[in-house]
Amino acid sequence: MKVIHDNISRRRFLSSGFMTFGLGFGMGTLLLRFFQFLTPVRKERRFEEILIGTVSEIPEDGVKAIEIADNKLFILREEDGFVAFSRRCTDLGCLVNWDGAKRRFVCPCHKGIYDIKGKNIAGPPPRPLERFPVVVKGKNMYLRVSVA
Repeated sequence: MKVIHDNISRRRFLSSGFMTFGLGFGMGTLLLRFFQFLTPVRKERRFEEILIGTVSEIPEDGVKAIEIADNKLFILREEDGFVAFSRRCTDLGCLVNWDGAKRRFVCPCHKGIYDIKGKNIAGPPPRPLERFPVVVKGKNMYLRVSVA
């Protein structure tokens, strides 16, 4: 059996070797980052409960406006408990008001209307009001907020 030797220079051999290594390393890094993107690390969310008042402070058929650390909220009594909504309109950030007669939230800036569940039903608001769960422990109510 006859072996044929190809005359290849050392420069060409090393250049080809480094290019192969560089391309392999680069593609491997891209594939690793791609798979990391597809399977992100999920951090466990932590929550904090802030005392917002007592159950007796909320009228049976009404809403109470409160302010916590410069955040203006409405506390609403529902059939199965309580819920808090941000008073910031999702359109321009104006403060929405409660229309007790029609049982809905109304934005005075552009006449955006939200139903009793905070869902945007008329006007320019692009999404519902931000909603926060309220936890009742005994006679006290706590606002449950996520902590970074």
